[in-house]
Amino acid sequence: MTRLHIVGCPRSGTSLLLELLATCFENDGHCAHELSLFDPPPIHSGLYISKQPTDIRRLRTVFPRDERLHILYISRDPRAVVTSMHAEHPGLYFCNYRVWKDCQLAAGNYRGHPRFHSLRYEDLVTHPDAAQDELASRFPFLRKRHAFRDFHEHAVTDKAALRAMNGLRPISTDDLQGWRRHLPRLAQQLQRWPGMARDIVALGYEPDDSWWTGLDGVRPREFPCRYPDSRPVLREWETTLRTWWRSRRYLRQIKA
Repeated sequence: MTRLHIVGCPRSGTSLLLELLATCFENDGHCAHELSLFDPPPIHSGLYISKQPTDIRRLRTVFPRDERLHILYISRDPRAVVTSMHAEHPGLYFCNYRVWKDCQLAAGNYRGHPRFHSLRYEDLVTHPDAAQDELASRFPFLRKRHAFRDFHEHAVTDKAALRAMNGLRPISTDDLQGWRRHLPRLAQQLQRWPGMARDIVALGYEPDDSWWTGLDGVRPREFPCRYPDSRPVLREWETTLRTWWRSRRYLRQIKA
């Protein structure tokens, strides 16, 4: 079995990407919404497509050793990530710069690997068919059956995925500047994490710091967020230990 696993920072477009791949490329199965890399798929042959965003931070032991595993990482402008809300949790921001940066650093460990590919959310929604051709070229086992631009006409989407995507609709660039509606939240994140401004320019989301003028007079405000700005050391230690055990089990399974 070949497995294509989607990862990325939460609120970077992983749900949309899963639906696009499952709808528009031939496959033998895909997860309904999320399935950890460490959970075995329900099929044993063919192509299986799955996603679990934060698995990007848990690949180090298993990815290099499983030649059937392919990883697709989607990245997004951190301003959009830190100001994104989930339809199930109105009034609650879902992610922050700390988590976004951790995912970016983790992805950097695999750039250039033949079974790893990185895709920008902005490129996906601006030029969906070009992005589809890029993926088909990068992963030769993908066989096209519908165009990305038409996926909403063919998708049969899980309710959890619909909520994560805030509804089923045609691919659009309408939300690329949505962060401008959340300037107090953005100002707080920039105040807490000054390095975010450097990343925005370094990654080409802005040519320089002139976009900062839009924050003149904006007072930073604290808002509820699913992920705390302070690193939860004990929880991360527990996750690291659990990942170590699950990685050992995974490697035993692929050798069986």
